Amino acid sequence: MQSSKKSPKASGISRDATTQTGKTAVAVKKTPVAKTPAVKTTALVKKEPVAKKPAGKHKHVKFQVQTKPGSRVYLGGDFNEWNHLIQELIDEAGNGVYEVVIALEPGIYEYKFHINDAWCVDPENPNFRPNAMGTLNSVIIVE
Repeated sequence: MQSSKKSPKASGISRDATTQTGKTAVAVKKTPVAKTPAVKTTALVKKEPVAKKPAGKHKHVKFQVQTKPGSRVYLGGDFNEWNHLIQELIDEAGNGVYEVVIALEPGIYEYKFHINDAWCVDPENPNFRPNAMGTLNSVIIVE
């Protein structure tokens, strides 16, 4: 008569030790589990809808600064992506008062004058806020 028990080797189980009661203890070989790559999760940010500005609601805004005659004066701000070479201020009277008029939609804008290769806040505007460069920007609100 054959025993219905399989030998430990045939079953893939190896015999490690015998317990005090005389029974054979067996250790089960664990197959290594493949690690799945960590998945980086990002919290979803709910974006607010952007309010559409009415077309054709531009206002003409005059920017003016006084400096010495013969200066090179430009205007840079978030309305022209800080490209100060787009808006040049003109001293029509030759008295050091430089002006430019630009059309802006209602909103809040930061800007600076670029006078003779140096950025300057608007000395006539008491509204300003700190910028990423560690300096200040003038702020204008267009109604």
